[in-house]
Amino acid sequence: MQKKRMTKAERRQLLESGCGIVDFIQIQNHFFSDLAGWLNGMADGRHQSYITYTQPDLVFMGILKNVCATGSMNQMNEKFNNENCIRTLALLSGNGNLDEIPDGDTLNYYLGLLPPDQLELVKAMMVRSLIRSKLFYGERLLGKYWKVVIDGTGLFYFKERHCPHCLVTRRIDKDGSERKCYYHKVVEAKLILAGNIVISLGTEFIENEHEDAPKQDCELNAAKRLLSKIKFWYPRLPVCLLGDALYLKESIMGICEGYGWKYIFTLKEGAQPSITKDYHWLKDGGAGTYIGGILNEGGCGCYINHVGEVTGKTETFNVFEYSYTKKEKGRETGRLLMWATNIEITKRNLAEIISSARDRWKIENEGFNNQKNGIYKIEHVNSHNSNAMKNHYILTQIADILMQLYLGCNKLVKAIGQSIKNTSSLLLESFRRHSITEEDVFFINKYTSVRLL
Repeated sequence: MQKKRMTKAERRQLLESGCGIVDFIQIQNHFFSDLAGWLNGMADGRHQSYITYTQPDLVFMGILKNVCATGSMNQMNEKFNNENCIRTLALLSGNGNLDEIPDGDTLNYYLGLLPPDQLELVKAMMVRSLIRSKLFYGERLLGKYWKVVIDGTGLFYFKERHCPHCLVTRRIDKDGSERKCYYHKVVEAKLILAGNIVISLGTEFIENEHEDAPKQDCELNAAKRLLSKIKFWYPRLPVCLLGDALYLKESIMGICEGYGWKYIFTLKEGAQPSITKDYHWLKDGGAGTYIGGILNEGGCGCYINHVGEVTGKTETFNVFEYSYTKKEKGRETGRLLMWATNIEITKRNLAEIISSARDRWKIENEGFNNQKNGIYKIEHVNSHNSNAMKNHYILTQIADILMQLYLGCNKLVKAIGQSIKNTSSLLLESFRRHSITEEDVFFINKYTSVRLL
């Protein structure tokens, strides 16, 4: 049955009934009631005799900057300089003595002194809280493994060296002249909690130890450091790591095996010619098991277990593929996707494994693309202090966790079908105009059931 289209009047009435920033805080408190306490527990690098603002004051300021899509520190100063904003920030941070909004320079000074691992620890505590809530258990692969997507992306680019940790590359201009380009990159591990909720599980920056480092840092080395962090923060978490062909290396596969993790990595003809050659040889010899009419496209899946034994690799792995026809601009195009995994494949689990393997794209779509081109603008340099730059990025990941939970659990947003940009604009408007009342405080603090919509 076709859903009845909402009229303008009905949409307007729903929007007027919403509580905006109050709903946002209520959902935050439901999932992370101790967040202000976690922030207070961080190691504070400031001189304690000259402190005006608490750590929650400053961190929540950075979070609100992100969820309200204020792209720069100057915009934050202008838009948040409001009595209602001050009262709301005081409610969030628990600082009853707060009488002014922190300036952007004050926030940058604080973030320049704060060790990034302190914010990373707070983010890890938030993720643990979500995992323990059992709200997202249905998304696990084979009813057990949490899907974690890993990938790297560029953040900041400079014409001149920005700091001793800059990565360096050479580019050829149109006139044939060569120039150096300095940049910063990051490797992210994203946890898939639900179809539309993909949050940061861990962050590792790709950077050189010093300006004269004999060899530059790279995505693969940063990924190894990140996987070690994730194992330390979540020692008993059953993980299935999803990644592109870059990660189909025996070193990464060995790390996963040592941690007791599963993995699914993209397999490409050009990147892993020996594996694909042996797989096709086995398949042509009749070793493949085929299943047709699976997933939404009604495509065909094929798998062969223990291909690693034939290829002579140290690690034992299995290979599977999925072929289907896609209609694009009135034409039908055949697609073939291949992966390698250490999960034993059967006819019963093949479709679920293929579906999970394709979830790797969530880090591009729901992850990096949204954060670069959506409301966060993570490529914008909020501070030229390298330590503050890192903390701004991690703050964005924390803000994104809260925003995705708000989008996924707020009935009004779901009913209207509101985009993240419009939601962010309405949150800013509510943050500036809504005067928090005692009734609002009661609503925020009372326990209420929250579920995905």
